[in-house]
Formats: sequence, structure tokens, C-alpha cells
Amino acid sequence: MLFMTLTSMKHCGSWDVVSVVFKEKSPTFSKRVNTFLAAIHPTLRAKYIDTVLDKYSMQHLHTSGHRFNNFPSALYAVDVTFQRTNAPAGSFNEKKRFYSKKHGQYGLKVEASVLPNGLAINVTTAVPGSVADIAICESNLDFHQDKLKKIGEEDDMLDDGPMQEEYPRSWALLADKGYQGLHRQLRAITPMKRPAGGLLSAADMAVNDKIASDRVIVENFFGRLKTLWSVVGDTYTWKRENYDLYFQTCVAFTNLHIRFLPLREVDGDDLHRHVNGLLSSGQKKKAKRAGSVMKSREKRKRRLSSLFSTGESAQFTSEVDFYDSADESSIFD
Repeated sequence: MLFMTLTSMKHCGSWDVVSVVFKEKSPTFSKRVNTFLAAIHPTLRAKYIDTVLDKYSMQHLHTSGHRFNNFPSALYAVDVTFQRTNAPAGSFNEKKRFYSKKHGQYGLKVEASVLPNGLAINVTTAVPGSVADIAICESNLDFHQDKLKKIGEEDDMLDDGPMQEEYPRSWALLADKGYQGLHRQLRAITPMKRPAGGLLSAADMAVNDKIASDRVIVENFFGRLKTLWSVVGDTYTWKRENYDLYFQTCVAFTNLHIRFLPLREVDGDDLHRHVNGLLSSGQKKKAKRAGSVMKSREKRKRRLSSLFSTGESAQFTSEVDFYDSADESSIFD
């Protein structure tokens, strides 16, 4: 059963494909795999995700030489990954919740927290694609506040990093620009944002580069995760209620994989190719949708013009919009 399960998560886009390999009917095969996953998932998550930080504490990372190079006061880095799904069924408002304007796709988001040695210590439950990254983090605030606390002899360790005075009993976390403002609730180190109509100074840009250099570890993790397991890398087409089961199981197996084969820079390159593919696909869909809307507008203008018996053409200003249907309304553009 373990081999069947790993094969399904590695290659499966459709249950029909893998079930044929194992000479089973698709409904029977999917039920067996899901039942087995539900049985092993709690153990995998507890052993290979939730308890990782118990072993790899800040003190252990220090003695093993695995602290962040530029920000050694940071315990882990956080980031959100997006996975494309099919357009959800339901009302227009329900569909809109799953639409990510950044990616131009329907999908789900999950936040992961990754140690500087490349191991994930937490993954959130999946949320609709329209939810902001910082909102996902704030919903997971209890975890961050608890795990960032200095414990035992860590109070005596050198800590001269950013916001040490504001959070003397807490380690920091590294995040990207999507987490601006998180420092009000956590010791969060985020890049400087370019002021409106202005430019960042050379010093600010240097700090941003250092943050990006350290937090690349979480991008490398996502790259390894999506390369190993098609179920979390390709378009997700299975039942949405089972998504957390698959994703968290894949994270647990990826942590195990990283223990034998540490993350490398190429893993981050894999993620960049994946994200660029998503963005490119989203842009093409937006362009196609915009073209369809323009055509429908022109057709409607001509139809309405033909209604004038005097032969006069109807006049339309640029302020008038014509929509063929709710699905082609460009509301997401």
C-alpha cells in the first residue's frame, strides 16, 4: 500500500491512470489509497513535521553550524505557496474567493515555516487563493508566538539582530514583502518597501538582498516539494476536502527526503520555473478573456446600432461597458 500511495502522489493526475498500472478499478484504488493515507497521516505529521523543532532548536542549529548567515537571530523563514485548481463549482462569489489576482488562476494557498537546515516545522491548512499572505500568517499567530520563544539557555545566547529590544524573549522570523506590518505582532524581519514616488537607498537595498539570500531556503523547500510530488505541483483536480491530507503527507515525506539529500540551489530554480509557468499561464488567460470581452462588446454595439430604423448609428462613449455574461465580466482584471 505504501508503494501505491507514493506512486499516486508522485505521478497521479487522474486515478484512472495509476489504477491501471496496479490492475485495479479506479474507485477501488482511490478508496484504498485515501484510507491508507488517513491512517498514516497523523503519525507522519507528528514525527516528521510537528516535532522537528524539538530536535533542531536554536541551540542545536548553532552548534551544528546551520543558522542563517546574515540574520542568525532568525529561527526560521516563512512563505506561502500557491497551487492551481480547477474553477470551483458554486456561485460567482464563491468562485471569486479562490481566484488569485497575482497568478491569474483559481487555487489554494498554504503557508510553510522552514528552518535554515531546510526542514519544514509547520504547514497551515489550505485557504482560498484570494486570501492575503499576511492574513494566513495572522491566522497562525499562536504557532509563531509559541515557537519563537527563547527557551532554556537560549536567553544567554548572543542576539544582536533587528528588533531585539522590542522582543527580547523571542527569536525572529524571515518573510517577504507580502508580510509588511507583521513586525507589530511578531519579531518579523521583512524587506524594506520602496516609498511612493521614491527609491530605496543603497543600504536598504543591501539589507533586502541579505534577507532574500537567507529566506531562499523556503523557496528551495517548495521547489523540492513540487518536484517530488505531482499532486502538489501540478493542477490539483481531486477532492478539495482531501487537499490538506495530501499536502501535509507530501511535506512529511519531503522532510524525510531532505534528511538524506539536503536542499541545493537547483531546488529554488525548480520553484522559479514553476511559478513563472503559473504567471505566464495566468497572463495568457487574462489576455484571452480581455479579447473575448472586446469582441462581445463590438458585437453588441453593432446589434444595438441595427435597431435604429432611421439608419443612424448608436453612439457609445468610452464610459459605457457591455458584458456578455458574468463569466466574461473582467471583474478579476
